[in-house]
Amino acid sequence: MENTTDPNQNQQDWYKASMIFAKALGLILDEEQGIIVDLNETTKIPGLEDINKVIVFRKDNQVHIAPCTEDVPEGETVILNPTEPTEEEN
Repeated sequence: MENTTDPNQNQQDWYKASMIFAKALGLILDEEQGIIVDLNETTKIPGLEDINKVIVFRKDNQVHIAPCTEDVPEGETVILNPTEPTEEEN
């Protein structure tokens, strides 16, 4: 059996898979809702190796990743811009 794997195709497959995962997260998360993810040696971002935690969130109908500097446990869901309760809600 011949190995006809094209290295460029593998990169394309990884890219497509990441886009599918991003779309799935966009369907799961509400607008301005996010989830905390701890990074490890495998998931470190090149050039940002000092970042140990990120928030993956949905904003403007897109999934984003940003550094998280707060001490929030991994897997915790957060709301980015919680609104202040109105007098009626109090």
